[in-house]
Amino acid sequence: MKKLDRHNALTCLDKFIPGVNKWTDAPKDLVWEELEKMQRGICAYCECRLNRKHIEHFKNRKLHIQETFNWNNLFGSCGDSSQKGGWNRCGIFKDSGAVNYQVNNLIKPDIDSPDDYLLFLTNGKISPQIDLEGQALLKATETIRVFNLNDDTKLFNSRRVTLEIIQEEVDALYELFDECDEKVWQEMLDAELNNIQGEEFETALRHAWNSNCLY
Repeated sequence: MKKLDRHNALTCLDKFIPGVNKWTDAPKDLVWEELEKMQRGICAYCECRLNRKHIEHFKNRKLHIQETFNWNNLFGSCGDSSQKGGWNRCGIFKDSGAVNYQVNNLIKPDIDSPDDYLLFLTNGKISPQIDLEGQALLKATETIRVFNLNDDTKLFNSRRVTLEIIQEEVDALYELFDECDEKVWQEMLDAELNNIQGEEFETALRHAWNSNCLY
């Protein structure tokens, strides 16, 4: 999960009235155009590529009817009606598999900075950032649980394999830390960080390069 910059209000939704119009009436193609600008083809929650996707209501539209056509409540999430991918994580799991959560206890990636809450480890797992406590710790743990970011086997394995591919390069760079001029070493790190922008699981890759933290 990474910080997303949401664009201006989506005016094509303004004419739709919650409780009168149905979500099926909404112009999904126009909504997807704006979500693509914000997310660049990546799931808002797990950062996999959106090969299978649906428009996700951060506040469940069945429980929060007034938020049905609110542009600020919409994200692109993995998983679609075929049930062949993404059904055990992210938006679908939040609305059908997770229980007893409060939406205010979840990281909202266009408002919150996920880096403040989540630490991506090189073993593929996600943990709360070090030294979090109180509401911040609750937000981190609930986000991991409610979106099932650690316990979906396919997601975890995909993220782990992605990290394994770069691990030798990461280790090699950190072995040079004491040998290189600090400015030169930072330039090499910056080059690697620039190369992963927009990639699947970008945050996990960035944390590997920045922290190289296994546990």
